[in-house]
Amino acid sequence: MKIFTYTMMMLMVVMTMTSCERDEDADLAYDIEGVWQGGIVGNYYSNRYSYSTDEYDTEISFTRRNAYSGTGYEVDYNLNTRRYYRNYFDWTVRNGRIILDYDDGYSVIIRDYEVYSKRGTLRFRGYFDNYDTREQMASFNLIKVEDPNDYYYDRYSRYVRTRGVAPDGSVAEADSVMTEKESSTKE
Repeated sequence: MKIFTYTMMMLMVVMTMTSCERDEDADLAYDIEGVWQGGIVGNYYSNRYSYSTDEYDTEISFTRRNAYSGTGYEVDYNLNTRRYYRNYFDWTVRNGRIILDYDDGYSVIIRDYEVYSKRGTLRFRGYFDNYDTREQMASFNLIKVEDPNDYYYDRYSRYVRTRGVAPDGSVAEADSVMTEKESSTKE
């Protein structure tokens, strides 16, 4: 009986020790969940859309399915042509890197990133590398505008999901981007 009791106590100690360890990949997946907006600078857009000289504003959304992965979308709004491109992806956090696998077969690795708070706003910056060649494509700097666990962020998103009647009278169901001026007049 003493051996059984001793064995059970040792097993409990081992289980307690392992349950206290932090899982940094799961923590990162939790931190990046939500909608981020900002810019991506580098060859990223020329590789994706063949517009090397245009400027883009980007929105990236991460939704978790489990502790380490999920789905998402990226909206790249061309500031010169006023067109936007929407791409869907699956993402995984593995060994401290974030891997995005887009529906069109394109894959990137997010590396050397930092998620931090500045003046009460979460920010996310780092680098995109081509998954196949490991070549650096771009740097990014994003601000969290929507968090699934906090309604406060929704109010400050410049991207508005609209459903209703378009100005020409047709039924509209699209994502649109408001300019700073439009955003301030709507609030």
